[in-house]
Amino acid sequence: MKKIYKKQFENLFEIVSATDPVAGEKLQPLVHLWDNWLNKDGDEELLLDLKWALSLAEILVIEFRLGLHSALSAFLWRPVSKDLIGLDDIKSDFGRTVALIVKGLVRLESMDMSKTEIHSENFIQLLLSMSTDVRVILIKTAERLIAIREVEKSNPEIAHRVAIESRDLFAPIAHRLGLYLIKSEFEERAMKQLDEKAYRSIARKLNETKKSRETYIQRFIAPIEDKLDERGFRCDIKGRPKSIHSIYNKMQHQGVEFNEVYDLFAIRIVLDSLGEQEKSDCWQVYSIVTDQYQPNPNRLRDWISTPKANGYESLHTTVIGPDGKWVEVQVRTRRMDEIAEHGHAAHWKYKEDKDEDRKDHWLDGLRDALNAPELKAEDDSSSAKKELYSKQIYVFTPLGDLIKLSRKATVLDFAFAVHTNVGYHCTGGKVNGRIVPIKHNLVNGDQVEILTSAQQKPKTDWLNWVNTSKAKTRIKRVLKEANYRDSDEGKDTLKRKFEQWKIKYDVTTIHRLVNELNLKHALDLYQQVADNKVDLNQIKELLKTKDPAEYHKTKPETDKSIDSFVKSTVQQEDYLIIDEKLDQVDYRMAKCCNPIYGDEVFGFIKVSEGTKIHRINCPNAAQMLKRYPYRVVKVHWTDRHGNEASFPVNIRITGIDDIGIVNEISKVISSDLRVNMRAMNISSNDGIFIGQITLVVQDKQHLATIIDKVERVKGVISVLRSDE
Repeated sequence: MKKIYKKQFENLFEIVSATDPVAGEKLQPLVHLWDNWLNKDGDEELLLDLKWALSLAEILVIEFRLGLHSALSAFLWRPVSKDLIGLDDIKSDFGRTVALIVKGLVRLESMDMSKTEIHSENFIQLLLSMSTDVRVILIKTAERLIAIREVEKSNPEIAHRVAIESRDLFAPIAHRLGLYLIKSEFEERAMKQLDEKAYRSIARKLNETKKSRETYIQRFIAPIEDKLDERGFRCDIKGRPKSIHSIYNKMQHQGVEFNEVYDLFAIRIVLDSLGEQEKSDCWQVYSIVTDQYQPNPNRLRDWISTPKANGYESLHTTVIGPDGKWVEVQVRTRRMDEIAEHGHAAHWKYKEDKDEDRKDHWLDGLRDALNAPELKAEDDSSSAKKELYSKQIYVFTPLGDLIKLSRKATVLDFAFAVHTNVGYHCTGGKVNGRIVPIKHNLVNGDQVEILTSAQQKPKTDWLNWVNTSKAKTRIKRVLKEANYRDSDEGKDTLKRKFEQWKIKYDVTTIHRLVNELNLKHALDLYQQVADNKVDLNQIKELLKTKDPAEYHKTKPETDKSIDSFVKSTVQQEDYLIIDEKLDQVDYRMAKCCNPIYGDEVFGFIKVSEGTKIHRINCPNAAQMLKRYPYRVVKVHWTDRHGNEASFPVNIRITGIDDIGIVNEISKVISSDLRVNMRAMNISSNDGIFIGQITLVVQDKQHLATIIDKVERVKGVISVLRSDE
């Protein structure tokens, strides 16, 4: 090994050894390993690997404040990838923890990150679920930090990809861990690569305003320093410009130019305070600042009483400084400042190997911080988040897109997640290059390619092989549609046979057959005929043994109401309950009559459209009941238990075309009754206007109240519910 590298080795482990006496024992075996590899191969690539490992370990130890296990893993990662050493040897020589970390790093190497700009949140959760030790993610983040620092040496295509991944995946990870300096570096360097023109423009303007900004900061700080000195506080006060990326985001989101961004810098007050005095001292300093400058109460952020999930503690406020400019002020102690700069690792300072209990607590804190949704970390308990993510897996398409599925999802679930038609024709899949059946269970990080055939069709068994609600719903729907098509074929077959047998085909005959064969519905009869599950000769004999006159009774009498016709033609047990919470039955409100809660209604089964709900007095009801009585199902409304539904309904208003009458009607509906109007169409002829208005109502009683109120408007002649 070259002397320069050996010296770096020794310097690095000297830092670790300062707080970890075991480090020295692990150093010599590692040096011997690298000496053997270099003497055996001696190639330039291996020297580059050693140089890279040294850089990675320095970031982990110095910038991330990690310890021995992380540093050792940095030196053993690439040798394992190149089969220079096995995981069993690492476990034997360096311990189980290092072996597990290296195993996780090697596994992540195969993960496709080309779509991180689309799926950054899912990628974070995938990284978590694939890593048994959260240090794997920290080391991967450090590796990407090396890549973004050297991005200008790469070809444009690789540089662009590294910048995208740094900005959309690793910057959010660093943010959640409280590694704000690292997060800012990712964002700054990525922006410089992805939008160099904007980056250099803002950098130039910051440089041009540097002198005036520094002068203003001194004007702002001077009176605060005097007050703090009087009160005996020892602290550092400094002003720092916002990052270029942060300024650029403000310009984009607020739609302003550079000179219109009011908070180009922030003032940070860092106190020499320890122990129980920390919080009270911070609040006293806050009071001194706000006594001197008027604060914006909506901009106070108290992360001292309730620290962020990533451990960040600080008081933030925005005040009006000299010349009426807004200035952000941050108040924290030196301990808080170190945590803000270096994240969770600063809590323990190399304690990961000395104290197992504290190490576990620290690692749990890291995982919780990564698990936490970025904007609402404080809203959910960590146990709830762990439960949520434990029920999900993340798998890749062949193009690198990431798809989130429930745990135990199968290839068939994945096919339906890609596209419904892909699911319908799925015959199997290739998982990580290996052909598997459609019921094969997927795991985190799998890459899946779906195999299809135009001849493939969904089967009833498929319902046992899927776990996602989307797949189950799509399969049930297509099976139901197939049943409806078969039922129509069975019905046509039965009609032809009735004609041959000289037996009149009518509703009464069909329902008698349904009862005799112990079936539930006429559709079941037609389905069995289509599937050849019932002997047509048996049906013929069954009908012939009955009194023919009884079967030749035709339709209900013409004076029978549609309501009684529904009751007479639908079996008592066949009904559909309409309920807002109902998610297993595919039904829709018919647009021809717009039923609302409280209407007398019935259901009509349509092929490929599920069940349509119609009012009893729907204009199309008579024809549907006459031609397709076997498709009618009973319907009744359930109690809402306080949950208000919304239904569109049309009303037709006739009145005298007078000035202001339409405005008065609109006022009564929208302002007085607070009813939402979706559409209004007004026409006038010979001094009479006719208005068609679409409203959103809760139920039939609500509509009656609206009609009553509108009828009272002066000049209104009539208000009627309309089916148009």
